[in-house]
Amino acid sequence: MADLAPSRNFPRQANIFWEGKEPQGFYLLVTGLVKLVKSSPDGKEYIIRLVQPGETFGEAVVFADSPYPATAIALEDCQTIFFPKKAFLQHLAASPALARNMLATMSRLLVHLTKQLEDVSLKEVSARLARYLLERCEETHGRIEAGLTFALPTTKTHLAAYLGTISETLSRTLARFKSIGAIEMEKGTITITEPALLQNMAKGTKS
Repeated sequence: MADLAPSRNFPRQANIFWEGKEPQGFYLLVTGLVKLVKSSPDGKEYIIRLVQPGETFGEAVVFADSPYPATAIALEDCQTIFFPKKAFLQHLAASPALARNMLATMSRLLVHLTKQLEDVSLKEVSARLARYLLERCEETHGRIEAGLTFALPTTKTHLAAYLGTISETLSRTLARFKSIGAIEMEKGTITITEPALLQNMAKGTKS
């Protein structure tokens, strides 16, 4: 397995791959945190995905004759497993079960990106943040209910870029959530106190 999928480690702030470069394969994140970003000509950065341990990234290019569509940057020291494109496709052809798993992974990613596009296009920052907090709670605990606590996986600056806003707006929105009793905050952790409030706010749309 090590021959097919060698381990690759990246220090914090290292570029794992670059947008527009010819893909050599894809990665599974073992430990750490990775951001996938698009940059505008004026240098503005938009985070299209925050990759958590146990998730793959860069896999779409394995099946398409196209360059990497985004840049991958390590937000923490990262350990990854690298799957070379040619060797993986050969293995995939001999394993229907692996093909089904890859199809399921790609489908989940498509659903995630569709929801993210809907949020940025149609929803206010408060709705985007509310949905994000609910999803983080469910990812951490497998359920959403009052009293559950979880850590924000990254800085407010990176989280704001992921949600399509700026850190000042994100901080004000978090403070408002706290003032109405929806959450409690302490040193990078969030406690859900009134999940129904967040669920109602997550439905909000832009006027």
